[in-house]
Amino acid sequence: MQIPVPWFRRLNLRHLELLLELHQQRSLTQAAQALHMTQPAVSQQLAHIEAALGATLFERGRGLPPTPSGLAVLRYAQQVLEGARQVQLEVQALQAGHGGLVRLGAMLVAATVLVPRVVSRLQAQPGAVQLELVEDILQGLWPRLERGELDLVVCRIDARVRASGLPVEALYEDPHVVVCGPRHALAERHAVTWADTLRHPWVLPPRSTPLRSALESSFNAVGLPPPASGIASASLSATQAILQTNDALAVMSRSAALHFQAQTLLRALPLELPYDIGPVGMAWRTLDPGPAVSRVLQSLREEGQRLARGG
Repeated sequence: MQIPVPWFRRLNLRHLELLLELHQQRSLTQAAQALHMTQPAVSQQLAHIEAALGATLFERGRGLPPTPSGLAVLRYAQQVLEGARQVQLEVQALQAGHGGLVRLGAMLVAATVLVPRVVSRLQAQPGAVQLELVEDILQGLWPRLERGELDLVVCRIDARVRASGLPVEALYEDPHVVVCGPRHALAERHAVTWADTLRHPWVLPPRSTPLRSALESSFNAVGLPPPASGIASASLSATQAILQTNDALAVMSRSAALHFQAQTLLRALPLELPYDIGPVGMAWRTLDPGPAVSRVLQSLREEGQRLARGG
C-alpha cells in the first residue's frame, strides 16, 4: 500500500509566495509578471498546490477571489513567510555580533518612559539585542502581532488582549489624565472638573477604541454628555501640535503626560479618568520564546516593576 505524501512535503516557500502574489494581484497575468514567470507556469504551480492540499484555493474568473479554504491557507502562508524572514534577520543580527533581533511594538503609554529604559538596559548587556521599534495604537499593533510581523507588543491589557489566547502579562498601572497646551486657560488651575473641560474643544481618541469609550463613560458617570468634537486623532505629533496652538484638550497616560510636561510641551491637568482600559503590560506570540525575545521580556518585566514602585 502506498502511503500518501503529506501535503507540506510537496510545497515550499516559493509556492506560498505565489499564493500571496495571486491574492495581491488578483490576476494570473499580473502575478506572473511580478514573479518573473510565465502565465502557464503560474497556472501549473497553482494546480499543483491545490492538488497537494486537495482543495480549490481561488475561484477562476474575474478577480480570482479566494475560496474559504484559500483564505485559511493565505493566512498561514503569510505567517510562515514572515517567520522565514524573521529567521534570516535574526541570523544576520547574530552574525553581526548582536544578541538576536526582536521586533517590538509599543503604544504611546510605553514609548515615552518604559521602552527607553529597556533600550538602555539591553544596550548595557553584552551581545546587545537588536530592536526594531514600531509605535502605534493597539488597533494597528495587534494585527501585526497576529500576522507575525511583531514579536511582542507593550500595550494596555484590555479585554481584547486578555481574550486573545496569546501569553499576556500585566506590568503596572498608568491611568489616563486630561492634558492641554502649556498656555491653556486651565493650565494653572489646581482643580479642574469635567464640566470645565466642556467649555473647550477636544482632540478625541479615535472612534470605536477602548480609550474613547473610557472617556465617554467618565463624562456619563458625572451626568454630563461626552464632548462633541470634529477632531479625532491617533497621531501623537498631530495632537501635540493642536494642543500647543489651540485651546483644546486631550487625554494621555499620566507617564507620557508628565514626560511632555517636563519638556514644557504639554501640561497634565489634575483630572484623571475614573474609567480606564487596563494596566500597561506585554503580549507575545509563543509560550516558548527564543533567547532574544526572552531577554526583552525580562528587561520589560524588571523596568515595569521599577515603575510600579514609583521608580
